[in-house]
Amino acid sequence: MKCARLLYWGLLIALIAHAEGWKEPFHARQDDFNTTLLNERVKGSHISVFFPTMPYLYVSKLINGTLVRSSDNENGWEYMMATSHRKIDDLTYELTLRRGVLFQNGTPFNADSVVENFHYFMQDPVVYSDIHKRLQSVEKVDAYTIRIHLNKPYGLLFSDLTSINLYPSEYLKRYGWSTKEGSTCNSMQAPGPWGLGPYRLEKGYATGRYQTPTLELVANENYYEKGLPYIEKITVYTELTSQEAVRMALEEGTLDITPIPFNKKVETVLSKYARLVTKPSLHNISIYFNLLKPKSRLQDQKIRIALNKAINQENLLNFVYKNEGVLAPSEASPNYRSIKRAITDLPTWGQRARNTADEEKALKQTLEGLHLNVITMDRFMFLWHGIEHQLKRYGVSLEYTITPNEKVIYEQLLTNRESPKTWDILTWGNDDWSSNNPWTAFFAYRVADKWSAMDKDDVMQTYIEQFFDAEFQSESFYEIVSKIVHRAYEKAYMLAVPAPNIVLAVNKEVSYEPSSVLLMPLWKAKITKYHRSIATSTYPKEREAPLIPLRFSYD
Repeated sequence: MKCARLLYWGLLIALIAHAEGWKEPFHARQDDFNTTLLNERVKGSHISVFFPTMPYLYVSKLINGTLVRSSDNENGWEYMMATSHRKIDDLTYELTLRRGVLFQNGTPFNADSVVENFHYFMQDPVVYSDIHKRLQSVEKVDAYTIRIHLNKPYGLLFSDLTSINLYPSEYLKRYGWSTKEGSTCNSMQAPGPWGLGPYRLEKGYATGRYQTPTLELVANENYYEKGLPYIEKITVYTELTSQEAVRMALEEGTLDITPIPFNKKVETVLSKYARLVTKPSLHNISIYFNLLKPKSRLQDQKIRIALNKAINQENLLNFVYKNEGVLAPSEASPNYRSIKRAITDLPTWGQRARNTADEEKALKQTLEGLHLNVITMDRFMFLWHGIEHQLKRYGVSLEYTITPNEKVIYEQLLTNRESPKTWDILTWGNDDWSSNNPWTAFFAYRVADKWSAMDKDDVMQTYIEQFFDAEFQSESFYEIVSKIVHRAYEKAYMLAVPAPNIVLAVNKEVSYEPSSVLLMPLWKAKITKYHRSIATSTYPKEREAPLIPLRFSYD
């Protein structure tokens, strides 16, 4: 199978090169990482990356420590500052802590520091889940054991623990735990030696609705995984346009890892500097209907269903996504195990609409003359060009507000409930921050939350409370997930599009495997001796030849 894939890509690259007029001789090459990768940290090693979506969370998971860390394994988490746990009863969990660990400022990590962090957390907690209502207390059992006490059973506990950062006492006394933005996950408010993660934040910040255009990270010498990270410094970009990111990665070779629009796959394969890397993901593209906008036609459920019926997801997947994704009847990715089970009987709305010619005629009658204001990040314009092409067929016109900056999206969405905005549709790259848990998508259905653009649905709110109660991946969990998915589907609360794969341009001299959840494990990334940050001579011409794309699987 692997040989067949390599032959396919080799032939495809050769055909593309011939069509583009490349001179002979031409060849594609496989990587030579087995002989060129550096397996230890080298002074001066430095890569640059672009985080267009939720940079505050991606950076936080590089610089901060949590009791458990996000993972694309079946549970959605792995131990980090905790090394084991036991469930005493439905309301009590005991966790054993890692020993011999220092915060980046040199102070010890232990049960006292965990209890102190949760004390500050409970004074100003995050509110995008239900942890602020269900966490009762955290107590010290001994120097390296803590107990978590709940008010009610809580299936999201370990998912939430992946985002509750642990800071030294000096940081907490100076800044507190929260960024005062309870609607977003917490992240470090200022650079300094405050974390437990593999990197230290040296310059800049990203806290959700506020961020600097660049951040600088340096390796944490106190990191508990000895020998890691392999790369000394990372520059993080947060506000590039898609055009800038593609140019820097493909044409200049100055950006080492970046998401790319799916229609840039061929250019990436043929680039002198970048390699195409893909992997199935648990990410979602959330396309909100603004039901809080006064007198909006989208408040009519028939209009929302008609818009979903007008979307031909198969064509989007083939021609816009370039087959980098999967069909999705609802907003939540079918790559979640629970969602896959829930949608076994659900076609997309578009599949239902194309059963009869009369349905097509009725769609046009319903949608003819509809004009919609769309706000989106520019990285999704490749998708919107495909959507617009399909909607025009039914007489729908679109007007765009386009931004490279996620802060603009947050400002429009998170203030929409208190002061309804004029947009009709908002597009957000909702990467899987809840770690293999569909709460990543479902939180948009909780009407009390700033992340929701819904007005009222008492049935859905009851379902969400039951979702919080259910133990993760239990039968009751699967049952309530199915109810939420079917309710959101029938109400057509969002515009459903295929769930995306991760599609990256990665520098040819960087070895990196992406995670399917919201996590970039850059502490495991390596560079070769030819990487520009440490190379002592010009880049060898022979290394400009296209590399066979690298496609990782997700189990």
